Amino acid sequence: MKNEKLINRRNFLKLGVKAGGGAIALSAIPIQLMGADEVTEAEPLAQAMGYVLDAATVDTAKFPKRAGEAGAKQFCYNCALYAGKPEDELAPCSIFQNRPVRGAGWCNAWVAKS
Repeated sequence: MKNEKLINRRNFLKLGVKAGGGAIALSAIPIQLMGADEVTEAEPLAQAMGYVLDAATVDTAKFPKRAGEAGAKQFCYNCALYAGKPEDELAPCSIFQNRPVRGAGWCNAWVAKS
């Protein structure tokens, strides 16, 4: 005698309906693009990346990437990692796990948008 449960067409369809219902229920859960709290300059990752809320306050001796005429044009809002529009005050940044950063800010991971 076999104690194994056979999968027949009826059981297969029941399983499919249950899986489909679960997928629909999961898709109804909203996913936030932006983390809950804004990145601060005091956080260890922010300090390591040289993140500042105001790009004008960057220590160009420590971060020469921001020095000069080209560096003066670097802001979070025109970085490829910034997920907002240039006019947004706050938007998610992929460096900080999609937590919001200031558009007028800057960090050493700045990359020009293409």
